[in-house]
Amino acid sequence: MLKLSSFENMNISENLKKSLSLMKFTEPTEIQEKAIPVVLSGKDVIIRSKTGSGKTAAYLLPVMNAIETMKGKNIKAIIVLPTRELALQTYRVATRFGKPSNIKSTMVYGGASISRQIDELPGSDIVVGTPGRILDLHNQGYLKLDHVKYLVLDEADLMLDMGFIDDIKKIISYTSEDRQTILLSATLPSEVKTMAKNFMKSPEFVSAGGEEAIPESIQHLYTMSEKFDKFSTLMSYIHNYDSRKAIVFVKTQRSGDLLNLILSRSGFNNILIHGGMKQHARERSINDFRHMDAGILVATNVAARGLDIPNITDIINFDAPDSTETYAHRVGRSGRMGKNGRAMTIFDADQKSLIQSIQRRNKIKMEKIDVNLETEYTDINYGHLIAQFRDNEETAREPDYHSRPRRPSQGRDRRTPSRRGNESRSRRNTGNYHKRDY
Repeated sequence: MLKLSSFENMNISENLKKSLSLMKFTEPTEIQEKAIPVVLSGKDVIIRSKTGSGKTAAYLLPVMNAIETMKGKNIKAIIVLPTRELALQTYRVATRFGKPSNIKSTMVYGGASISRQIDELPGSDIVVGTPGRILDLHNQGYLKLDHVKYLVLDEADLMLDMGFIDDIKKIISYTSEDRQTILLSATLPSEVKTMAKNFMKSPEFVSAGGEEAIPESIQHLYTMSEKFDKFSTLMSYIHNYDSRKAIVFVKTQRSGDLLNLILSRSGFNNILIHGGMKQHARERSINDFRHMDAGILVATNVAARGLDIPNITDIINFDAPDSTETYAHRVGRSGRMGKNGRAMTIFDADQKSLIQSIQRRNKIKMEKIDVNLETEYTDINYGHLIAQFRDNEETAREPDYHSRPRRPSQGRDRRTPSRRGNESRSRRNTGNYHKRDY
């Protein structure tokens, strides 16, 4: 295959090249270099690539290149994604790519006003959305799929894991037989292969970066901790390893609420996202964290797949993932587009076998580190607090997810609340997280 040293050498329109230039994209990634010519050829294609490899542009650019020359007011492409956050992220990229050529993209997803989405559909060239809302709009007669020329199934394995298989089959059945189908998947389980066999026409397989799903630029660390020492372990790591912009993963929504509350009261600049939050709150969390120079995003697995947030220095598994696949998807939020990243996991004593499984399955080496516990936080018994929190969850106040400045400066206040509240004492800032005032 011809090596393409820059987007200028690709067979795409001048409008798209202008968009790429404005977005400071000059050289294609490996998956873009391999996939774009195949999609341009009109063949059905299965794209498998590492997370953070630039696969969204690998299908958007050739699809939009074709749409530029297409006439008519029908919807020309449908891009199906499993979550609202991923749909929003893809929609934003499509909007920026399509601006010079006036290609209109519209986003549709559940949890938002369907009437507003109906109003935005006329004149759309591309619809980006989640399976349920796409079907709702089709069934109500507002979204015609029979003239769609390009069907993109992004994060196909995740959509099947989330139970969307029947919805996907229905969407496919409503589209034209002469469509081009583009399927993207981080893994290729049997269900994905079966779907490709049944609904794609002799698809060409494109892969980049080898079999492992985790970027090689990520350093993998772990430590052991008793449950009552976990918060102190987290604080020690953040301080001693100069963790600047981190996503901290927890297992449950309530654990996220609790950790977010403790971090807030300890003076950190932190944000929360989980599936129990309303859609507008989740979108605000992602948008705010995206624009932060330093801070912490406390997240459940809702943020573990596909989201592209710039300059993540650390992924911290406060609660260890329950599978090797979840580990890969979590840590893939760091080390994107070839940048260096770091992943640190806190394991319980009874999870030693999981450490070996993660290393073997993901073909990585995890380095054990000894963390000197921060004495300032050793009086916070996380295990006791979370048990108490769950006992009282019915009467617990709804946490304030957004009580923070929008664009933080550098520096954080690591004093305990009582010390921080004494204005007569000199202020002490260490680390990189923004200080709050209480």
